[in-house]
Amino acid sequence: MKLILPVAGYGKRMRPHTWSRPKVLIDVAGKPMLGHVLDQYIDIGLDEVIYITGWLGEQIKPYVEANYPQFGAQFVVQEELVGQSHAIWLAREHISGPCFIVFADTITRIDLQAMAAS
Repeated sequence: MKLILPVAGYGKRMRPHTWSRPKVLIDVAGKPMLGHVLDQYIDIGLDEVIYITGWLGEQIKPYVEANYPQFGAQFVVQEELVGQSHAIWLAREHISGPCFIVFADTITRIDLQAMAAS
């Protein structure tokens, strides 16, 4: 199972915090938002995460490599930030079967085991 994670946006509504850090690396309850999201996928057999990066995207890779080495990772750069649909479209060559599409700035608690099984 693969996960597409668009993390390219500017995070304008979170300024001034996002002038120097991507929105998904802003701490919420002591951990970056991205960490809260990825933690939910540890136990469901996730093979790979495809990160669609953009604004300050060079900060995403070191965080992921240091904290989530168990997931294979692909990094795709969205050169022109023209929206989430375009970001997801950029992942198309890395997907050949079922996948999750998740927005890393939305922290939820759902039954991912059931979703992965369906």
